[in-house]
Amino acid sequence: MPQSALAAAAHLRFELDLAPGVSGTAARIVVRQDSAALRELVLDGTRLQKAAGDGKITLRQGQLRWVPPAAGGTLSYQIPLSHRRQGKNALGNDAWVGEKFAVFRGEDGFPIRAWRRSKGSGLSGELIVRRPDQWSLITPYLPDALGRMAIRNPGKRLARPVGWIIAGDLGTRRDTIAGVEVTVTAPRGERMERIAMLGLLRWTLPQLVQQLGTAETGPGYISIVSAGQPLWLGALSAPNSIFVHAERPLISENGTSTILHEMVHVLLADLDTPREQDWIDEGLAEYLSLQALRDSGTISALRYDATIAEFRRWGSSVTSLRTPSSTGSVTARAVTVFADLDTELRKSGGNGQTLALMIKGLLASARPADLVTLRAAARRVLGRDSLALAPAAVPGLD
Repeated sequence: MPQSALAAAAHLRFELDLAPGVSGTAARIVVRQDSAALRELVLDGTRLQKAAGDGKITLRQGQLRWVPPAAGGTLSYQIPLSHRRQGKNALGNDAWVGEKFAVFRGEDGFPIRAWRRSKGSGLSGELIVRRPDQWSLITPYLPDALGRMAIRNPGKRLARPVGWIIAGDLGTRRDTIAGVEVTVTAPRGERMERIAMLGLLRWTLPQLVQQLGTAETGPGYISIVSAGQPLWLGALSAPNSIFVHAERPLISENGTSTILHEMVHVLLADLDTPREQDWIDEGLAEYLSLQALRDSGTISALRYDATIAEFRRWGSSVTSLRTPSSTGSVTARAVTVFADLDTELRKSGGNGQTLALMIKGLLASARPADLVTLRAAARRVLGRDSLALAPAAVPGLD
């Protein structure tokens, strides 16, 4: 086959050099390619320092643009990984490099905003994190027999490091649940109930995987990382990975579960929701995780009903669900919207239709999961407009 008929390809090696207590981490992006497959990388340049490398590098308006040579080259820089979480009541760090451990996301080390490649070209990636000999490492990627970490991101995400990374003197427990390899990791000495968390997931994750149809298309590996101070007292999901603060309970006093909420986010990572309708993401994660707790027998039906009633009271004063960041009373209102929709669907007699099956259909079709799509999907089942999705029930969106 003539060379011109072969698709151009680029392999990117993403390298980080972790040093205990040193936030200014050395990073490199090494490109091997043919036919200029990767034409340009654009990074957030606001935190990059000492950027240098092959090809053309320009820094303008907070963006670093790198045009590598046609045959490949290296971009090197330093970047402070430790980062205070921004926002109201966001006390603590959402990335940290300390003397004993480091917790951060791949995007923190490689803040890629865009890239340009030749038409039809293929891209592959590999992550290398160098650290002290006594430090272990857990990433969103499983190493191969030679210890290499090929980057395999869910959906159509390109081959760049994303998701949670933890390094240090670590304690890790592993289990395979519903076909998903799950690891739970925290620095040694942290109060982290690893086995109890795996136990909770053994009760609930099989149902979520079955309902959302992710056994074949979902992640085969999920890493849960945890740490205490000075990390933010919260939880965040990312592709194939979750961070949860070591002091977060497995199940809260109101009957909800932070770790299950984030697990639903991971399973629904490819659900395409509009940015200004974050209530859909957050409402689904809270409702489906709460339902899994009830259906698995982890909480009683009475406690489930009491939690839904409390959400109904909490969200009753909400005047608009339109927001790019759904929290508090907005999420509470969203939970009751989906609870009511699920009840409507189950009562319709439509071959056992449920909210989970409807969302599974949206995932399979790759259609955007906005309010218009939700209303259309519900109408196909109900044969009429859904009361749960009526303008009065979802205020501020019509």
